[in-house]
Amino acid sequence: MCGIAGIVNFDSKKLNPDILISIKNSLEHRGPDTSSILNINDSTSFIHTRLAIIDLDSRSDQPMTSHNGRYTIVFNGEIYNFKELRNDLENKGVSFRTNGDTEVLLELFAHYGHKSVHLLRGQFAFAIYDNTENSLFLCRDRVGIKPIYYSIYNKKFIFGSELKALEGSSLIPFEPDYESYVSYLRHLCVPYSNTGNRNIKKLEPGTWIKVSDNLELQKFKYWDPFTIEVNNDLTKEEAVLKTDKLIQESIEYRNVSDVEVGLFLSGGLDSSLIGSIMKNQLGSKIKGFNIDYEEKFDGYVGESEEATFAANHIGLDLVKDKIKYLDYKQILNNYTFFQDDLIGDEVGIPLFFLGRSTKSKSIKVVQVGEGADELFYGYEHWLRLLNLSRYIRPILSSSRTLNNFTNHRLNLFSNIIFNRTPFAGGALGFNLAEINSLITQNVFFDFKNVHKVDNKWQEYNKQDHPSLSKWMTKIDLEIRLPELLLMRMDKLVMQSSIEARVPFLDHKLIEFVLSIPDKYIVSSSSTKPLLKNIAKRHIPESIYNRKKQGFRAPIGEWIKKDEALFYDSIYEFNQLTQFFNNDELKKQITGNDYQKKWYLANLANWHLSRV
Repeated sequence: MCGIAGIVNFDSKKLNPDILISIKNSLEHRGPDTSSILNINDSTSFIHTRLAIIDLDSRSDQPMTSHNGRYTIVFNGEIYNFKELRNDLENKGVSFRTNGDTEVLLELFAHYGHKSVHLLRGQFAFAIYDNTENSLFLCRDRVGIKPIYYSIYNKKFIFGSELKALEGSSLIPFEPDYESYVSYLRHLCVPYSNTGNRNIKKLEPGTWIKVSDNLELQKFKYWDPFTIEVNNDLTKEEAVLKTDKLIQESIEYRNVSDVEVGLFLSGGLDSSLIGSIMKNQLGSKIKGFNIDYEEKFDGYVGESEEATFAANHIGLDLVKDKIKYLDYKQILNNYTFFQDDLIGDEVGIPLFFLGRSTKSKSIKVVQVGEGADELFYGYEHWLRLLNLSRYIRPILSSSRTLNNFTNHRLNLFSNIIFNRTPFAGGALGFNLAEINSLITQNVFFDFKNVHKVDNKWQEYNKQDHPSLSKWMTKIDLEIRLPELLLMRMDKLVMQSSIEARVPFLDHKLIEFVLSIPDKYIVSSSSTKPLLKNIAKRHIPESIYNRKKQGFRAPIGEWIKKDEALFYDSIYEFNQLTQFFNNDELKKQITGNDYQKKWYLANLANWHLSRV
């Protein structure tokens, strides 16, 4: 795991070294072991900050140039199958100077060009400069586990692992993208290529771009979960056996490291299954990490006892920590800086402290259970929607009209009946009717990007055998996972220089699970039936059948302790932007939905930190 950045000045002007140093400094939390700047030529520079995990020797430091001198790379992430790829290249006569995955990726690209991305198994974001063509190639992994942002501004192409690297360069001005703000209100993140800054884009998951020397940009999506079809010839036994094999294989790949690998352990099915398989594969004592709250609050009893039980059963060394309100209050002013992108989920707060606890034990790498709920149907509200859709059928074949129900239940019924999007993603802030009332512009006519998911639903629904359950997983793979859940994990945990690895989101596992017929993977009465069938081979029933609680933060309780601390920023934001209807805004702030108050305050603080 590392921080990467670079600038290509396409008007050939010499780059300012102070700007390069500033960018490097902004990324050093991502790579505290070593950092460097390479001036490829007077108008092109690459920047890298390294968290050394594979081949700890300085010979694997970056930026790195290929044997033939043509290509230079900066790379963030891990290529888990790099040893197999290396063998293939060695059989073609390539010799290697290092024992790491960066050099393998670089030489693979030198041999296969953009086709090399199809051979990679891992989590990655990288940039390669072609010294012969004077072109730049950027790529993001299939699921979007690693981020990469870019901007074309004043004949400069600048990219980096985080928004703050670009914004802090002084080269890219902040210009609020209000359409992205609306997308955030709906999805609690900004989907697709946009960001909250109109002048900065992000590379979408499973996509690469190539920038030529005349600033012409070629973009290609090389992996798309919506193209994966169901294999109706699969038997239940085949589904269970192969899924089990792929999970074990994925976890084993994510054990590849020259430093100790730990585990984020909640004590539930997903993390306990990973921990049990890790223990069997590694044999050694593994450190597990769990975080809870010092205060108790309604609706959440914590998972410390469950994590302790799972750790004792598996044989893990569990490190437990607790968060106090004062801990959160101390980071509040810097929180939007830490989260970097527009991310509405407050779970980033405990993740920040979980990362800090992990670093205190000198661990650099952890495996986490992210993605299992989306792949294996672990949410009870997903099952309720699927059951509801069996009894309520659309009366129209297609409808794109915006409904006026701000009540979520009525909104859902209306969407199903009139064949609008019944599921726009697993994270929902405000529904479209609420947004239309809250903001000062018309959401249906003025903000087309907000409706991409609705348009995609209409296209998907025209297929011969559309499946709502598959839609739910696939749309979360496109929006919620890459731009919310994985970004909160990347940005907040990486503040402590911790790399998180996500075995349930290995692309080969995803492809197989998406090919499994619904009858084997979805139940009307139970969450995760297939995964539980696998789990019983590895962990006791008391773990895999315990009621799911979820990882939460007591944001409502914290807001109540100092409401002005939150509301003042919302009013200040609206005075500057006139983005919200004042009457509707007042209703939200005087209401009882503290979750939505957090979403508004988070947006306001993010904006105010940049103006």
